[in-house]
Amino acid sequence: MKEELSEFYNIFTGTKKDIESFMSILDPVINNAEDDHERLYYHHIYEEEEQRLSRLAELIPLIETFQAGKGGDFSPSNNTFNRLLQELNLEKFGLHNFVEHLDLALFQFKDAERQAKLSEMRGASHTSYQFVKEKLAGINERFETGYSDPHAHHDAHGDHLDHHAATPAQPAKPAGQKRSFTVGSLISK
Repeated sequence: MKEELSEFYNIFTGTKKDIESFMSILDPVINNAEDDHERLYYHHIYEEEEQRLSRLAELIPLIETFQAGKGGDFSPSNNTFNRLLQELNLEKFGLHNFVEHLDLALFQFKDAERQAKLSEMRGASHTSYQFVKEKLAGINERFETGYSDPHAHHDAHGDHLDHHAATPAQPAKPAGQKRSFTVGSLISK
């Protein structure tokens, strides 16, 4: 578990820096929005990432506590360990959302500088998400925490995050998937 904690620490401290960088991209867009819709759209994303920074401000020291051997044992009967697992599982979903926020930004920001920076963050975040998802599945199974991933349905049908990596404007359909109608697909453009 110590090795995994070290990897999680590196991922979440790196993610924290990427979130701050992303927010610095969004800040001038929000302040100079052409209309209320644009301002609200980016402000909503900004606030979600702001909340993640607050959660990371709690998670990172918690990881450090366990790395220093001060968190107690790694057992489901340890409340501090349970809190760590809950925070890690929550941040796995936070990484998932961050990748989606970066995808949304890639749809909007077409200049080369922002595209390059956002694409780099997106690639790193997607890799981190896949790693954290895999490691947490093993940890939850190993410690028999009873945790059931409420977002596992993404994987049951193929993780949609995998389909946007190269060209977010043209999301790919998983092989063999039939087209179905959704509320969004029925809206006339």
